[in-house]
Amino acid sequence: MGRDRRDGVTPGEEGEVWFPEPSRADDAAGYRGEHTTDWLRRSTHPRAEAARRFLNENLSALPQEHRGALYRMLHERWHSAFFELIVGRTLQALGATIEVEPGGASDTRVDFVARFPDTTVAVEAVSPVFGSEVGETAKRRNPLLDIVESESPPRVWVMVSSLPDLGPQDSKKRFRSTLRRLLAEAGDVTSSPVEVAEELPEGTLRLRLVKKGVGVSPGRSVGIEPALTTWDDTERRVRRAIARKRRQGRQAGVPALVAVHATGIASSYEEVDMALFGREVATAGSDGHLLGTRFEADGVFAGGSGKPTWAAALVFLNVGFLGGPDPVMYLHPRFEGRLPEALQALERRTYDAEVGAILTEEPSSTGVLGALRFVSRDV
Repeated sequence: MGRDRRDGVTPGEEGEVWFPEPSRADDAAGYRGEHTTDWLRRSTHPRAEAARRFLNENLSALPQEHRGALYRMLHERWHSAFFELIVGRTLQALGATIEVEPGGASDTRVDFVARFPDTTVAVEAVSPVFGSEVGETAKRRNPLLDIVESESPPRVWVMVSSLPDLGPQDSKKRFRSTLRRLLAEAGDVTSSPVEVAEELPEGTLRLRLVKKGVGVSPGRSVGIEPALTTWDDTERRVRRAIARKRRQGRQAGVPALVAVHATGIASSYEEVDMALFGREVATAGSDGHLLGTRFEADGVFAGGSGKPTWAAALVFLNVGFLGGPDPVMYLHPRFEGRLPEALQALERRTYDAEVGAILTEEPSSTGVLGALRFVSRDV
């Protein structure tokens, strides 16, 4: 495998350090819009150092023939490649020997075949993008926040409450000149915060200026950014992600599981319950009085007949550098085959049509993700 010019290392060699330590000190926090691997390449912050350790250890634990490919994928499509790393390492932590993308056409082969001591399964990893409108909002406002950063006094914290709605191609000239005037009118901020605001045609620019404490590095000045809000689309995203991967599941030849990364701001297992099985709905009489509730089994794992495409779903909720909860296995109600004992030791959920409810079995084994040695929250 050839030399990768991103950081001057040769992936695939024994004792490989995939993400080496930077050659010079740079403790700055991540820049707005900065790609994760760019931050890892330059930052000497303790959390960046811990993140490199995490990636180096877990990449090196994968089958050798897949390490270089996944390393490149982390640079090109971080979100899905990072989750694929988590899924592969979780299967190994559960006791499986994994084979990556075995055989078949490139558009139908699954991500992993996992051979457990008692049986073999195929696993397809999907990492849908949740709350995509949040990312678009961030792209629009980041250039404005960069202007605020560049124009703000170094000894003042700038709390940005609201920004005008300016797109990437819109002129920022009026915004910059207004910002400069407001900062000049605020004068020398003392111990009391100063609030400034102005209505622009594209919206309101509102700032709160606070003097930095003694000993605080001049560094950055933007202390608070406007909140990003979104509606929770976990249910819809999970449904669509699983539907798009049916071909891989059907071609597996062994029981197939789909591993799903639920990473929305408000993602919850309750949303996944609805996506896979259904929901409780209220029933009312003609007079409007509540009669009771019933279960509407409209999830992608409910209804139908015959052998299902997916034996189960492994759901990872908001797993990142800092880790997250162990995966939960959602067993397909129509699956009648055998799954590895190690997977059945996880928390399990399934839908019982006779009872009309989702049944949950507590895990008999916990701390599975601890084997991956995530970044400590204390760093």
